[in-house]
Amino acid sequence: MKAVVICPDRRAEVAFLARKTPLALVPVLGPSVLAHWLTALADEGVKEVTVLASDRPDQVRAAIGRGERWGLKIEVRAEPVEISVGEAQKQFPIGKIILADRLPALPDAPLFESYGGFFAALKLWLPLAGTHRVGVREVAPGIWAGLRCKVDPEAKLSAPCWLGENVWVRGGARVGPDAFIEDAAMVDSDAEISAGWIGPRTYVGALTQVQNSFAWADGLLNHVTGSFAEIVDAFLLGDLQGEHGFVRSSPWFGQLAALAALVLTSPILIFAWLKNGGAKNLFSKKRAVVPTAVAGTKSLREMDYAELNGFRGKWRRWPQLWSIAHGDFTWVGNRPLTRAQATQLETEFEQLWLAAPVGLFSLADTFAGEEDFGDAARAHSSFYAVRAGARLDREILRRVILRASKNK
Repeated sequence: MKAVVICPDRRAEVAFLARKTPLALVPVLGPSVLAHWLTALADEGVKEVTVLASDRPDQVRAAIGRGERWGLKIEVRAEPVEISVGEAQKQFPIGKIILADRLPALPDAPLFESYGGFFAALKLWLPLAGTHRVGVREVAPGIWAGLRCKVDPEAKLSAPCWLGENVWVRGGARVGPDAFIEDAAMVDSDAEISAGWIGPRTYVGALTQVQNSFAWADGLLNHVTGSFAEIVDAFLLGDLQGEHGFVRSSPWFGQLAALAALVLTSPILIFAWLKNGGAKNLFSKKRAVVPTAVAGTKSLREMDYAELNGFRGKWRRWPQLWSIAHGDFTWVGNRPLTRAQATQLETEFEQLWLAAPVGLFSLADTFAGEEDFGDAARAHSSFYAVRAGARLDREILRRVILRASKNK
């Protein structure tokens, strides 16, 4: 049995949904629209599927491959424009013709005629979504959560509500009613989401309110009024997707500055010697996992660094100036983790900690007084991994200096 699936082209009525991906690949409570259809066709006994894609066919091809996931043989054909069902029937007289502009079980709920229609379809699909995805469970009446979800005990979920896989909801957040959060998104402390849809790999910042709106990456659209805003403040709304490459060491001038700082502050060794009662062991040897540029990968390689005995807080890191000069650390990055700590990073978002260089100072230092491996440190380190840049690094250094001056 054969079938043809027509992927919808861009629609002006729902342009926001096509900003990141073709409409056929827009996720609907987990799988994409196209994936929902391929699952349904496989269940009907279809063996071969031709997918006609006019919008970014390369992304469609990359997303579904050759169909092994569904036990299908799939061919993706690039089309200059979206063809109608009637035209497809002429070209493919044998087989079933599908226009993937709605979900298989909801023929009367078009997804892409309006934003209101898309949101209404989400609410209609919610009771069925749990039966269409492995690992989804109803944690409370009307509240569904996927695999590896992490919800803080102080967060409040209100039905109806959907949390996809690898979603992290932090303390004080209020999610629901009518809140739909796609895979690998994060809702930070005290954020509020109601009558809203959060796209995959989207960061919703602390105290941010998303009401009657779609939020995806750095875009925010009110699905009632149609008004759109691009959020430039990454602490309010941000994109957690993309490559996480980084330069492992500071540039030459950064290394030279670290060496100069090491020399200028060397009298601290005298104080350390006195604090330790003249002990010879002024330094504690530590080992840390070497981070990788691939999010979620825990490297088996380790490196050595040192801490200064007899001190608390940031002064313990003084020997790590040499680590910067040596090229193992940067001035700003994520704090080092032991191998044991690295294995405790559970969700995909948490594992981003290892997708940034090891730094003398971190984003978490601007919020907390002591080093920590708790939820706050994980959130800040993972956020830094995807938003790192010269501007953020300068801001972190500025805040660390201000914090240190206030504590004098």
